[in-house]
Amino acid sequence: MRIAITGDTHGRIDGIRCHLQRLKPDYLIHTGDFYTDGKRLAKGLGISFTGVRGNCDPVVKGKAVEVLDLADYRFCILHGHQHKVKHTLNHIYYHGLEIGAQVVVFGHTHIPSCELQEGIWLLNPGSPSLPRIGSQGSFIVLEAGNGVFKPEVMGLEI
Repeated sequence: MRIAITGDTHGRIDGIRCHLQRLKPDYLIHTGDFYTDGKRLAKGLGISFTGVRGNCDPVVKGKAVEVLDLADYRFCILHGHQHKVKHTLNHIYYHGLEIGAQVVVFGHTHIPSCELQEGIWLLNPGSPSLPRIGSQGSFIVLEAGNGVFKPEVMGLEI
């Protein structure tokens, strides 16, 4: 299964939309900050979607944390501000451990990362529209299922 992971889109989805149309993912995960962007992208692609609210989504109806069983893995999806991810990833690691997640997907930092910490993948797609610290716009494509787990940060021009 090909899963696209994005977030921190902040209302600017034209660039990511073009990339996703070419990649043809089977599923979309959005880590918040313009949660409705994730809904619009998924609808346009005709695929299923799971997303969460971020700190810039205060009036949007949606969950702050989602637990999702997908492609033989348990995902915990959250924005990250509530766990202070700009300072440490320990909080989200332990949260994932407590709920039995193999993958924690988060945003908020606008900086992409894919790292395996003691059996739990911590995935941050960065931001396709407002990257930070000299990085380019980004998102993650994840190939998962049937014993495969291969995340890849994809860059895009903004």
